Amino acid sequence: MPNIFTKMKLKNLLVIASLFTLVLSSCKYDEGPGISLRTKRVRASNEWIVTNYQIGGSVDDAQKASFSHGDSLVMVFQIGTGGRYSFNLQYTKSYQATTTWHKYFVANKTGLVSLYYDYNQNSFFKKVGSNGAWTFANKHDEIHFGPNDLSHNYTEDKPLVCKIIMLKKKMLKLEFVNDDSKKHLITFEPLNEEPKLLK
Repeated sequence: MPNIFTKMKLKNLLVIASLFTLVLSSCKYDEGPGISLRTKRVRASNEWIVTNYQIGGSVDDAQKASFSHGDSLVMVFQIGTGGRYSFNLQYTKSYQATTTWHKYFVANKTGLVSLYYDYNQNSFFKKVGSNGAWTFANKHDEIHFGPNDLSHNYTEDKPLVCKIIMLKKKMLKLEFVNDDSKKHLITFEPLNEEPKLLK
């Protein structure tokens, strides 16, 4: 007959196994991660640049290119832990490496960007605008981007609903259905090698 200590050890192991299973199931997205010690909000918060864009399962180079202007300017998608996001236009690292006088230039998306590229070609930007609020939804399976207050009932300015495909420290994949009823899949990677936690 097992003693009381053996029963307690077995019970503790079952509790730990149950918690571990719960953590695994709560963190997993279609493409990962399976488990993470960083919260979802912390993983989402960063300065992101677009590295791939697919429409209906096929790479769309024109949409990807609409997030930059040649090799000199790139749109940076900033997501903060406080529930705010914005787009900014910055010089690329390669361009900064070849110039000095404007090395620290950062222009707000609503300012100089219209001089450099036609944002009307950018399906994602047309949906979310230059700044707004974001929140997790549907048990953290989705991110909603939209008006300054995401808590009210929407009439005209509905938020963009993005399914989270991947939410890692160094990669974010979001999928949304555009007006053309096709799935748009965007891959983001951090602007800087070490992710930057934004408020």
